[in-house]
Amino acid sequence: MTTPPAPVSSPPAIAAFVRGVGQRARLLATVQAGASKPAEQALAVVARVFASEAGQWPIAQWPQQYWRLLLATPHLRQPGTPEPGLPLPGIARLAPTQRAAFLLQLVAGLDDATAATALGTSVSAYQDVIRDGLPCDALGQPDIDVWRAWREAVQRELANARPAPDVLVPESRTAPPPKAASAPAGEVIANEAHHRHVRWLWLGVAICVLAFATTFFLHPAGRAVLQRWTATIKLEPLPAAAAPKARFDADDGGSHPDRELLAAPEETGHASQLALLSWLTVNSEDPRAADAVQLPVITAPKPRTNMDPAHDASAMATRLHQWDVLPARVHGLRRGQWQAWRALTAGERIQLRGIAERWRTLAPQQQQALRERFQVQTFDARNGWWLGPTLGRDWPRIQALFAYVDVGQRDALLQLLRTTDRDGWDVLARLAQTTSPEERAQLRAELLAQAPSQRGAWLRAQLAR
Repeated sequence: MTTPPAPVSSPPAIAAFVRGVGQRARLLATVQAGASKPAEQALAVVARVFASEAGQWPIAQWPQQYWRLLLATPHLRQPGTPEPGLPLPGIARLAPTQRAAFLLQLVAGLDDATAATALGTSVSAYQDVIRDGLPCDALGQPDIDVWRAWREAVQRELANARPAPDVLVPESRTAPPPKAASAPAGEVIANEAHHRHVRWLWLGVAICVLAFATTFFLHPAGRAVLQRWTATIKLEPLPAAAAPKARFDADDGGSHPDRELLAAPEETGHASQLALLSWLTVNSEDPRAADAVQLPVITAPKPRTNMDPAHDASAMATRLHQWDVLPARVHGLRRGQWQAWRALTAGERIQLRGIAERWRTLAPQQQQALRERFQVQTFDARNGWWLGPTLGRDWPRIQALFAYVDVGQRDALLQLLRTTDRDGWDVLARLAQTTSPEERAQLRAELLAQAPSQRGAWLRAQLAR
């Protein structure tokens, strides 16, 4: 056991912390208060209070204490009706308690435990607020698309946010820097007159050039020169377009943009339950575990029957019609589930198909009981199972570091995580706990820039810093 470091109470350290969270704090306060003016007043009050009290807390507690103080200000504790044009309108329409819960996770980047402490409630109560505040999809489950849309809107607002103003901290006792010697008044006046003279001179030159160009092109000789310049450009009609080799047929499943998804209804069903199946896979591997899941063993897989081609075409046409009448929101949800399923390795898909066969043999009461056990997990833990059983098992350990990434980095980071060994996962888990929200994006970018053979050493070096 080592003795924890003493709290750091120097004004520069406090000012650096408040400045680092300034943009996120302004966005959170504006949305929570419902207007910009009370948000700025709340930020000014919290900056003074935090600067005077931060010295009594360890630096590790600064985030939760800062957000606790901010949400405790009267302007944010009793917010008014959101004003028009407020950022994050979807979150701004929520009830004040739900609004604060979502903002602490999406804007402040806090985990469930820290956010619950900032709100002065338990972790389970905080998770209930998140679950109740998120709209439900057509299946009655929390709508993941809405969560992703809110998260992307937060990222856009932070990317386009103006720099945070200077924070208020106690003045240091160091002597002020000496003032520079002022120039004589006559020299200043002479310099200003010289600069005005130079500006007028350049303005006169520009007017002369413009007048010469206008006179030249209005003169017949100038127009002749202009015609010779443009004579090299020839205009010719394009040949007639060739007849198309084929035309789009709405009834032809082969040309439908979602034909791969619609052509595999059984796989689509697996994709819709990917998170649940991944959780069942991991918790049914070790029957001695405390939270083990008991699934029946199937000795003979269900035989597949060869369907008549005409029957297949008719079934495909029926699925096309059913698909086209679904709302666009459901289309997006199903496509996201299908992409998550196709992103798994072939071995993981084979493993999940077997779990799905065993799941079907359970009685409805048993299935409902297992669904309830799955739902009691945190929202982020449940989302992690959409990455499959391999990544879902350890996702809660690293979700703080990889939960919100740029779209362009997502595939590369998933490939990196799938090829990381157990030692690498342990290092990433420790970095997820020690890296501040403001430094996570830079850490991910630098990690991807390392050669695969050097990533392990580089991660250990970051941990030792």
